Amino acid sequence: MTQSSTTHRRRRVASLIDSHPTGAFFLLAVAISWGAWIPLFLVIPSATSVVMMPGAFGPAIAAVVVLWVQGESVREWLTDGLDWHIERRWYGITLGLALVLALVLGVGLAISTGQFTTDRLPQVAAMYPVTVLITSLLGGGQEEFGWRGFAVPALQDRFDALTTSVIVGLVWAVWHLPAFAFEIPGYTSSFALYTLLVVGISIILTWLYNSTDGSVLLAMLFHGGVNAAPGIGTAFVGDLSLIDVSPYLVLVPAVWVVALLLLFRYGRDTLSAGSSMTNAIGDAQTEITEVS
Repeated sequence: MTQSSTTHRRRRVASLIDSHPTGAFFLLAVAISWGAWIPLFLVIPSATSVVMMPGAFGPAIAAVVVLWVQGESVREWLTDGLDWHIERRWYGITLGLALVLALVLGVGLAISTGQFTTDRLPQVAAMYPVTVLITSLLGGGQEEFGWRGFAVPALQDRFDALTTSVIVGLVWAVWHLPAFAFEIPGYTSSFALYTLLVVGISIILTWLYNSTDGSVLLAMLFHGGVNAAPGIGTAFVGDLSLIDVSPYLVLVPAVWVVALLLLFRYGRDTLSAGSSMTNAIGDAQTEITEVS
């Protein structure tokens, strides 16, 4: 292959990415992550979820590649997404909501086993902040640079917030397919239930992202908090061997109650507390103008 043909092919690929950035992002995210996961899962038959860590950077890497091809500033994108100057209440809302879901999971699992205990709760609670920090940075939260940091704003240029959330949620679920195919711990239950869970979480994350002017940082914290939920959840169960119900059966209804409440309160178009308030002010100003 000559140098000119190689250069031409590279330009053609770059042109395709530039013309279809969102589709290119999704394809790259899947290709990078699956390319990392599948060989590892084949080599390590008894792999744990820790082995998923390298591939979990796929969405972030895919977003960086697409932004670079488009000539966008990756540094500015990262700086904007990780800006921590957010109203403090949003930190409380983000972490509090994740903790509530964890507690719901714990109570649900305890009820399903017929055992309820708080013996391990002090130790688990003490480790929970550390667990959330780790999962936010390395245990799933890093995905948010791609899902919320790139895909959500790109799709919202064409679709409403709900449609965007569903699209991202479905791709997000499919992205996890190798973990289910190789029965990685934590991914051995129903894929259909998992898809419902992820789409519901996607709606909540879109609301957080839109309400905080595009904070990837808060999306990472919520994602990390949800992934840390099983730690808190199992703290209420006396004998863990008695758990014979999928955590998804407990989490799916809880997540969708929150998602539907947010849709009812803020609407499918924007799913934003900020934009909802802005629209209300704008409507009031319009009415005043009409009266005067």
